[in-house]
Parts: sequence; structure tokens; C-alpha cells
Amino acid sequence: MLVVIALTLKKAVALFALVGPVSMIPIFLAAAAGLDSAGKARFARTIAISVTVALLVATFLGMPLLGLLGVTLGAMQVGGGVIVLLLAIAMVLGKETSFKGSPPVADSQEVHSASIVPLAVPLLAGPAAFSYVMGNSVWHDYADLIHVVLPIFIVGISCWVTFRVAARAHRRIRQATLDVVERVGGFILAAMAVEMMATGLRGLFPILVPGAG
Repeated sequence: MLVVIALTLKKAVALFALVGPVSMIPIFLAAAAGLDSAGKARFARTIAISVTVALLVATFLGMPLLGLLGVTLGAMQVGGGVIVLLLAIAMVLGKETSFKGSPPVADSQEVHSASIVPLAVPLLAGPAAFSYVMGNSVWHDYADLIHVVLPIFIVGISCWVTFRVAARAHRRIRQATLDVVERVGGFILAAMAVEMMATGLRGLFPILVPGAG
């Protein structure tokens, strides 16, 4: 049970860094600028639900669809790991919003309408997050579903809490604080990306596993 808990927390931390709700706070505030407090609360809840549903769909339907195209789990893990590593590097360099294709914060006209697109998908639930959940979607019994599904719900709740707090205290949130969180998350995410690629390479090339062959 402790192994399942540890794996769940590890996946939740990685997925939270990939989704990156903290870095999307300026975009959220710009999109919700014309809403009152209740409207911002509903918008935060809608974004969180949309991210959760999108990631669940990718988890359970992504690999079967790719399987029809002949894409293996190992290939998905390596490819997803590369995307995750690129995002981690962008986070460390402070370029995450550019990597995700986010509109400039100052250009509030493009994000002023409170819409789940593109904030929920693809800025939050984007290629990196999809790749991660699809590469870690394997389960053999119902106990495995805990560390497959629970991290997604944890991240969904985290998105809701992050944006709710941001909506209430946006005047007191300093950009420097957001930058520090983003860079620390980037370092952690880079290590997890390398591990994800290593797992995929071992699946593609069993000879890399000690004692194999």
C-alpha cells in the first residue's frame, strides 16, 4: 500500500508540474478580468473539470487509439519523455508560456472572453501532460487504478484551488514568487522526464535491462 501511495504522489507531482497551473495564473486572470467574484469562481471550477476530463480521456483512450497506428507504449514513453524534458528546460529558463504557445499576458483582448479554450486545452492539458498520462496508463488490476486515476483528480483539484486563490488574491501575488515555483518545478520535472525516457528505452530495447538476453 505504501508503494501505491508513493507512486500516486510521485505521479501527481509530475503531472502538476506538467499542467503548470501556477504559470497560467496571469492568463487566467486576464481571461476572467470581466467577471465578478462568483463568475471567477465558476470559471476556475469549469477549467479544473475540463482539465480533469481531458486527462482522463487521454489516459483511457489515448493508447488504444495509438495502438491502432502501431505505436507502442515504449515509444510513447520515450516520445512523451522528450516533450516533458523540453518543457522542463523551458520552465527552468522561464520560457514555459512560449513553449506552450500562450498568448502574451499584456494582450488581454485575446484571452478576455472566459473560455476553456485555449486555457484548459491545450495550455493546461496539453501535449506534455497527455503524453505523460498516456505513457503511465498501464494497469493490471483495480489497485493499479489508484495511481493511474487519482493523480489526475489531485491535479484537477489543484488547478481549481490555484485559480480560486489567484482570483481572490491576485493583487498580492508577486511575479517573482511564480518564477521561483516555476524554476524549481522545472528541475524536478527534468529528472522525471529522464526516468520516463529510460523506462521507455528499456521497453523498446530489452537488452538494456541487466540480465536480459
